[in-house]
Amino acid sequence: MSVRKLALAIASRVNGLRERLIAEPQAKLRTVALAGAAACLASIAGQEPCYAQQHTSPFQDPFAFDPDFNWFEPIYQADFEDMKPKKRANRGWFASFDRMYLYGSRPEQGPGATKLDSGWGNRYDLGFMTDEDNGWQMTYMDVNGPNQYDSFERLRLNQRNLTQSTTLPLPTGGGGGTPIFNIFPQETTNNPGFNTRFVDVADSENVVDFDSFELNKTWRLEPYHYGGMLEPLVGFRYMKYTDTFQDMNYQTGLVSDPAGIGLVPLNFGERVTTQTSITENDMVGGQIGFRYFKFQDRFRYSAELRVFTMANFQSNTNATVQDTTVYAATSPATPITLGQLPLAHYREKTPNLYGRNEEFVFGFDVRSEVSYTLTKMIELRGGFQLIDIAQGLWRGNLTDPNVLRDQQALMVGATFGIALNR
Repeated sequence: MSVRKLALAIASRVNGLRERLIAEPQAKLRTVALAGAAACLASIAGQEPCYAQQHTSPFQDPFAFDPDFNWFEPIYQADFEDMKPKKRANRGWFASFDRMYLYGSRPEQGPGATKLDSGWGNRYDLGFMTDEDNGWQMTYMDVNGPNQYDSFERLRLNQRNLTQSTTLPLPTGGGGGTPIFNIFPQETTNNPGFNTRFVDVADSENVVDFDSFELNKTWRLEPYHYGGMLEPLVGFRYMKYTDTFQDMNYQTGLVSDPAGIGLVPLNFGERVTTQTSITENDMVGGQIGFRYFKFQDRFRYSAELRVFTMANFQSNTNATVQDTTVYAATSPATPITLGQLPLAHYREKTPNLYGRNEEFVFGFDVRSEVSYTLTKMIELRGGFQLIDIAQGLWRGNLTDPNVLRDQQALMVGATFGIALNR
C-alpha cells in the first residue's frame, strides 16, 4: 500500500470517529474510559504506579445502563417481531409491586386444622441486570393474615347505659344553656356505634403475620431453541412468622371486692378473662432456585422456584388479663336495673411467661405469572404463589404441654400487580 493510500485511510477513519462523537454523546464516555484504561496499562508497562482511582469500581453505577426514562413510550407489534428474546429481556434496573391474596393453613393442633383462611399482603421486587448477564435482586413480602377468630357478642349484665345520651345545660352569660353530653368512664359506656353494652368474646383460630426478605445473586443463561431463558439464583433469606393464640372467657357471679374500693366483701358482677400467647419464629438461612421466562408477542410467561433451609429461633410470650365489673347487687337474685351503672371496674394482669426453642426449617417458594406489555417499560401481571414451610414452626399456646414446636405452614393464592423494566 502506498503512503498516499495509507494517509487517506487514516483520515477517513478519523473523520468517522469525529462524526460518531458528535452523533453519539455516549461514545464520548466510552472513549474517555478506554483512554483511562490505556493510560493505566501504559503506566504498568513503564513501571509507574497505577492508583486506585484508575480502577473500575466493583459496584454497578446506577446510571451505567443508559436509562432513558421513557417508561410510557408506546411499543408496537413490529417491535416484538424485530427483537430476539435476548434483546427483549431487561437490562438495567427493574422494580415491581404485587398485591397478594393468600390462604393460610391453621395450627396443626387447633380447631379445623385442615382449613385455610384468607389474608392480604404485598410483594416488592427491586434489582438490576448488567450487560454481562448477571445482577442482584431484592424481594420483600408482608402478609397480614389470616386473622380468623371464633367470636360472638355477649350482652353485659347492665345491657344499656340509659343516661349516656342525656344532656346537661351549660350556663352562659346570657342566662341560656348549650346542651353537652354526659361523660362516663370507658368501661361504663355503650359500645361505640351501638346503644347497648356487650363483650366481644373472641377465640383465635388462625391469626398470623408473615414477613420475608431475600437478597439473591442472579445470572442469565443463553436463550433456548424456542426462546425461553433461564436465570439461576442463590441468596440469603430471612422470614418472620408470628402466630397469635387468644382464649377469652366471660363469667358472671359473686366477685371479691378489690382492696381499696370499699365495697362489701362480695358483690355480683362480671369478669372477662383473656389469655394471649404470641409466638415469634425468626428464620435465617440460604436458598437456591431459578427463574424461567418466555416471550410471546405482548405476553411474557414466567415461573420461579426457591428452595430454602433455615435456622429458626423461636420465642413465646404468654399473659392473662382479667377485667372485672362490680355492680351494687349482692346476690344473683338481686335485679340489676336497666341503665344501672357499675360501682367499680378494675383490671389485673399476670406476669409474662416466656419460652424459647430452636428448630430446623426447610421449604420452598413457587411463583408463576403472566404479564402483558403496555408500554416500552411497563407491564401488568397476574399470577400464583405458594409458600410451604414444611416443618419447624411453633404455633399455639405456651402453657399447653402438648403443643408442637415443629409444625408446618402453607400459604397459597393469587397475585396481581405492575412491573417496570422486568
